[in-house]
Amino acid sequence: MSDDSPTLDEIRRMAAEIGMTRLTDAHLEQLLRATRTARARRASLAIATLTPADEPMHVFRLEEGK
Repeated sequence: MSDDSPTLDEIRRMAAEIGMTRLTDAHLEQLLRATRTARARRASLAIATLTPADEPMHVFRLEEGK
């Protein structure tokens, strides 16, 4: 992991800031692992050449009578 990897205390503060005050230490450890993994994956994405057209779009339509 890089040096800017979050610590358990930072994750605890982050969770408290958004109202997740009932998390156990086990939950916080899971959130820490998920945060580190998400940051590592995001860092490996080649996004420098992406344009708005590269964003996936989902279109949903309700058909009448179904």
